[in-house]
Amino acid sequence: MAEEEKKGGGKKLLIFIVIGVVLLVGAGVAAYFLLFSKPAPPPEEEQQAEPEPPKPEVGPFLQLNPFVVNLADPTGRRYLRVKIALELKDDQALSEANNRIPQINDTIIMVLSSKTVEEVLAPEGKSELRFEILNKLNQLLGPGKVRGVYFTQFVVQ
Repeated sequence: MAEEEKKGGGKKLLIFIVIGVVLLVGAGVAAYFLLFSKPAPPPEEEQQAEPEPPKPEVGPFLQLNPFVVNLADPTGRRYLRVKIALELKDDQALSEANNRIPQINDTIIMVLSSKTVEEVLAPEGKSELRFEILNKLNQLLGPGKVRGVYFTQFVVQ
């Protein structure tokens, strides 16, 4: 009888081992599918691509003649030669600016000649100069007419 119990016990042990292995494999497969599977894409009806935001349009440019001005330097021997292009809001603003070139030139000359050598040579000084010219021209032509001021040449001597 002891031998029969050993044989019966061995069979039970074998069944428990097989059941345990099957459960472990099943748990592993379930974990794999739950953790690593990608969700199914929604049907094409539901897939709606969001429209890209419109890129800001570049307005028309007005290339001004070069400016040569004496800088606000105590010795009076330093000058600035600069070429400026203005980006305008639209063709109407371009037409108005073309009709007011003398006023635009005067405004820019007054701003440029008020600067010292140190102010125009510093990188942040150039940014401030650009911003100041932009503000003065928008005061002259109307708010928002000038979108950008670009230095196409900048020489200090």
